Amino acid sequence: MDQTEQTRTAATTYFDAWRDRDFDRLRTVLAPDVEFVGVMGTANGVDECLDGLRGMAESIMTDLVLHARVIDGQDAITWFDLHTAQTPPLPTANWSHAENGLITRIRVTFDPRPLFDKPK
Repeated sequence: MDQTEQTRTAATTYFDAWRDRDFDRLRTVLAPDVEFVGVMGTANGVDECLDGLRGMAESIMTDLVLHARVIDGQDAITWFDLHTAQTPPLPTANWSHAENGLITRIRVTFDPRPLFDKPK
């Protein structure tokens, strides 16, 4: 399997497992020293990363709706809507870098303001 296909497999597994809340499966595509940087926080290492993703899944996320994924060698960019119970879907971009089939870096960006707005 070439690098692009390894990255595609890792990115697909990452999102499918996160959506399904299958954190054992999600662990299989994260490097031990994975680095996560997002608007809601940072994580270093597989355990911190999984704790953060689990926290999002259990406290905020109700679903993920993927719209597009672009793979270029070791890099994947995924455009999706993060669904929550309290807000309209949040358009989100996720960049992942994979090496040897494991995700080593994740960067996520979205506008978090709807999560913090008080109901009127």
